[in-house]
Amino acid sequence: MNETKYAVGLDIGTDTVKVVVGHVESQGKIPTIIGVGTHKNSGMRKGTVVNLDRTAEAVDRALEAAERMSGYQIDRATVSINGSHIIGLSSRGVIAVGAGGQTIGHEELARVEEAATVVQLPANREILDVTPRSYKLDNQDGIRDPFGMTGVRLEVDAYMITALAPHLKNLEKVLSMTELPPHRVVASGLAAARAVLSDNSKENGVVLVDIGGTTTNVAVYEEGDLIHTAILPIGSNNITNDLAIGLKTDLDIAEKVKIEHAVAAPELRRGSSDRIAVKVGSGATAQTLQFDAEIIDEVVEARLAEIFELVNHELKKIKRLAKLPGGAVLTGGGAKLRGIADYAREVLSMNAHVGQIPEFGGMDDKVSSPEFAVVLGLMLIDLDSAPNENTRARGGFLPKISGLFKRFGKKN
Repeated sequence: MNETKYAVGLDIGTDTVKVVVGHVESQGKIPTIIGVGTHKNSGMRKGTVVNLDRTAEAVDRALEAAERMSGYQIDRATVSINGSHIIGLSSRGVIAVGAGGQTIGHEELARVEEAATVVQLPANREILDVTPRSYKLDNQDGIRDPFGMTGVRLEVDAYMITALAPHLKNLEKVLSMTELPPHRVVASGLAAARAVLSDNSKENGVVLVDIGGTTTNVAVYEEGDLIHTAILPIGSNNITNDLAIGLKTDLDIAEKVKIEHAVAAPELRRGSSDRIAVKVGSGATAQTLQFDAEIIDEVVEARLAEIFELVNHELKKIKRLAKLPGGAVLTGGGAKLRGIADYAREVLSMNAHVGQIPEFGGMDDKVSSPEFAVVLGLMLIDLDSAPNENTRARGGFLPKISGLFKRFGKKN
């Protein structure tokens, strides 16, 4: 009998909370998007919660929209975590399997991964995730999967993602306020990588650059393994803020200028005019504002240079500067900037392209833009790791008054 599996990704972004609900028949391979919800968030700063109520309300509104579209009550989700407090580090674990040699099973793999987490960490830092990169069994190293093999001594080379406990606790409080227990908590950059990076690119060596509103996530893979991650405290909102200052206009107009007229390099600008016309307002209040194209280009170039200089700095730290055959894959809202792949190719000295969102069935047209890479990756991770469904059928579409009052009205 076929059993439908449901998966939910919840990306709690600084600018916008996004929710995607997917489902797949047990024999299918590609999930169908059945629900999408988004809502502006004013309760976070640079990826971390600064106002519990505002963040919880944004989460609840996005959940409500996704529930209304999908017809399912969301009970659990895989959730993003962001912010420069997230740090990755390498670790090793070793266990004795048995004096006379013993077959490696699930218990031994769990034990050696647990051994890898026994490291000296500050009291306020917690381990989010441990990813085994390779194993060594007795004198044989470079083993990708030792399950079923026989040996005496098992070692693992692992990569751990850690987060500051106070930031993690605040995220947990937000989810508690919305009565949504997390299935997993995943760093945003790793979620985006799950959505857009191929196994082949991870094997050859690739860097994922997710340019969000206030942060840029960097994740480097080589030989199929995560070898480095970093969260940079700068994003595409910095371009908007600088445009507002440089053009002496308000933030809404600056954002409109960025979306409609900003380019990653001046030579990409269509036409030869040195003035940019922007229409604002409607009806009797409509007006056209004129801005200097040179100022726009200078502002955009300066911020992009800063972002990619920091990316290069991360690559230099791990001796991978201009040395990744798989190149750079760009995601996030900042990846929509016209010509950014060409710009990245030049400054990173490697191939670069905007990440291709996979084709899903259903409402995939609503999530085809690069800023949905994180939430789609979270949905896929949720599907990978959840054998049981984590949403509950409502027997039809939801009533107009949905989860907002049910969940948001109950605060802990």
